[in-house]
Amino acid sequence: MKSAYNSTSEADNTSLVSSSCCHQHEHHHETCQHHSEATDDGHNAAYEHHHADINPTPISWLTRTVVLLLFLGSGYYLWLQWPAMLMTSIKWQRDINGQLSDLLYDAQQNITAAYSLAGLSFLYGIFHSLGPGHGKMIVTTYLATNPAKIKASLIMTVVSAFVQAVVAITLVSILLVFFKSSMRQVNDAADQFISYSFMAMLLLGVIVIYRSLKQAWQLRSAQRHHDHGDDCGCGHKHFANADEINNATSLREYIVIVFSIGIRPCTGAILVLLFANMVGLYWLGVISAILMAVGTALTTSGIALLTLSGKKIVSRYLATNQRQRTMTSIIVKLIGGILLVLLGLLLLNGHSYGMSPVL
Repeated sequence: MKSAYNSTSEADNTSLVSSSCCHQHEHHHETCQHHSEATDDGHNAAYEHHHADINPTPISWLTRTVVLLLFLGSGYYLWLQWPAMLMTSIKWQRDINGQLSDLLYDAQQNITAAYSLAGLSFLYGIFHSLGPGHGKMIVTTYLATNPAKIKASLIMTVVSAFVQAVVAITLVSILLVFFKSSMRQVNDAADQFISYSFMAMLLLGVIVIYRSLKQAWQLRSAQRHHDHGDDCGCGHKHFANADEINNATSLREYIVIVFSIGIRPCTGAILVLLFANMVGLYWLGVISAILMAVGTALTTSGIALLTLSGKKIVSRYLATNQRQRTMTSIIVKLIGGILLVLLGLLLLNGHSYGMSPVL
């Protein structure tokens, strides 16, 4: 009887423990489920906040139109002022070249004049590169219409400036030392190199046009396969983002830019080298040409930064979603390629009118 009572008590205790365990398990499950729901809610809130940051409030068409009109108006004003700027630049070049030649003659008698020559050469590179020139056309047109990173753009402008100086020094040195060429022959050779630079500019425009048309065709093909919206959830990527377009920019485009700018020898450096050779201070002419390149690199790097900053501001007002940004980037890139081709043809047909030789 006692044994039976004990068995019944043990059974009741086991049932009670089991019931308590089940109750605790259910409470733990509900707690975990509640925690999971809270976590999911927090994740969703963070996700929505993140996308709210990515997709800002759409900008009105009126604002975009005003920004675009201001941009076009500035370009038209620059086009009207171009002849006056060109003539002023040519006159200023002649004056500064005369001062450089006088300092070279003075350096024959007093070597301390070399310091003034070095400082004037550096300033010549800075201020002269602010004038109109085919190099700045290439840099500003390409950077304004193509995806480009700041570091790569600065490297491109600096290398172009120094290649221009190296080409001038190499050309004059070879013609004077090995061929005993006259000043007219040196100028004729430099003029031939200028034609090569314009041909390279034309080639760059053709490459940019080809790449923009290729990207447009690829996007068109992708749109045919995915007629649904960007947020359809199909798992496919319909449009490339800005980074992918930037990575698609080929290294050969930068090489062509450096070639098209650098292959044109700086006529200011050529004149200084010729004058320095006449007075027997050729080494001083080489230093002067290098300092011109330093000043030019400093100014053109600033122009590149201003171009990239202006492009970023304008593009912010022209498109708000990924599709608009992608299509706008391709269209603007195509326009830039066409401009490079037109400028190349124009300069090839009239490069004897005195375009600015230093970028």
